[in-house]
Amino acid sequence: MQSVNMQPHVFPMGEHSFFQHQQADQQPTMGMAGNQIYSPQVTQAGLLQQQQPGIIQNMPGLNKTQEIPNSYLLKQKLEAEQQQQQQQQQQQQQQQQQQQFNMGNPMGVSGAAANGPPGLNVFRQGMPALNRPGKGQLPKHMAAAAAAAAGPPILLPPPGHFFIREVWKNNLHSEFATIRKLASQYNYISMSTEFVGTIARPIGNFRSKTDYHYQTMRSNVDFLNPIQIGISLCDANGAKPDHGPSTWQFNFNFDESKEMMSAESFELLQRSGINFESHALHGVDSFEFAQLLTDSGLLMDSNTTWITYHAAYDFGFLVHILMNNSMPNNREEFEWWVHKFLPNFYDLNLICKVIQDYKQQQQPAVSQQQQFSLASLAEELGIPKFPLFTTTGGQALLTLLGFFQLSKLSMNKLPNGLSFSNYKNLIYGINGE
Repeated sequence: MQSVNMQPHVFPMGEHSFFQHQQADQQPTMGMAGNQIYSPQVTQAGLLQQQQPGIIQNMPGLNKTQEIPNSYLLKQKLEAEQQQQQQQQQQQQQQQQQQQFNMGNPMGVSGAAANGPPGLNVFRQGMPALNRPGKGQLPKHMAAAAAAAAGPPILLPPPGHFFIREVWKNNLHSEFATIRKLASQYNYISMSTEFVGTIARPIGNFRSKTDYHYQTMRSNVDFLNPIQIGISLCDANGAKPDHGPSTWQFNFNFDESKEMMSAESFELLQRSGINFESHALHGVDSFEFAQLLTDSGLLMDSNTTWITYHAAYDFGFLVHILMNNSMPNNREEFEWWVHKFLPNFYDLNLICKVIQDYKQQQQPAVSQQQQFSLASLAEELGIPKFPLFTTTGGQALLTLLGFFQLSKLSMNKLPNGLSFSNYKNLIYGINGE
């Protein structure tokens, strides 16, 4: 009867081969005590130890003289060691690739986002409850998934552009001197008005719905005085001056004991930060404001463009102050005065209404009661909610950011196929639907 294996075991060793001859006195027999027979993996590990000294000695819990009662454990340790070495090599390659990537683009800025409006910083919002990983920490497929889940890039102006100058009667002239220096270059002006709210409703018969809206606005503007007016400047590309203020909040003289307002409006304005005592003592006189604004270079100039979100009331209070007289009785005369003072303007509220109507046509399930606001527009554009955006000056600044970001992303085209210029010099609710 022949032996089961008469051929010597041959193991490749580079250019040579290692022959292990079986000797009869070393072969254990069934039921006899002797050297333990190892699996092929253990035998190969011994050969690797001879070929590459230290590969097994460096493994925790394993040395030359220690016997291994379970060959499966050694196999697991070898595989774990190999996987660890492969992972280290992959991490080194990823670090080199990440360093090359970071040399070309800033952290978190993609090529598309790099084409944002001038003067705006771009960063991506991180995923909730996750910190930004270090270089080379994520594999490529995970990094791509994280970037997709991070959402659209957020556009923020430099920190200096968030500064809002408070204007009272003691610094009114000096701030208008600054505005006059900027008016020729930064000729895009946004406006926002703070007042106590709508308190009057006209009664009677009206020629049209737009005529009713105008008469409602006219009645409230004649009865009320503005508390604050915010103005923000930028150029045709949305860029702001690098130094000095470009957004102002004018605080007008306002005596709550002489003004018509409800107790609810009074408490709401106080909670929003309005100091009625300061307005009564240090507020700006509206007639003096009108004189300085007329000489500022922001009015009656075909090179200037005004932007607002509530053009009806914003322009209503502005025209009322500039005229120093009661509001015109009819809508057509009011439009004439608006175009005289403001040759070019956009009502962002009207543009948002066009977008909302298109969405409702595409998605009939959307509630008809859903109101589109400046805050919701900013949220869709990826502009964060900062506390300063709730102030009157902050609303003017947010109007500029929203208008230029929307025009850039849409390339001045609205979902209905029309361009922004089709809605130029139209006031939502007055002469634009």
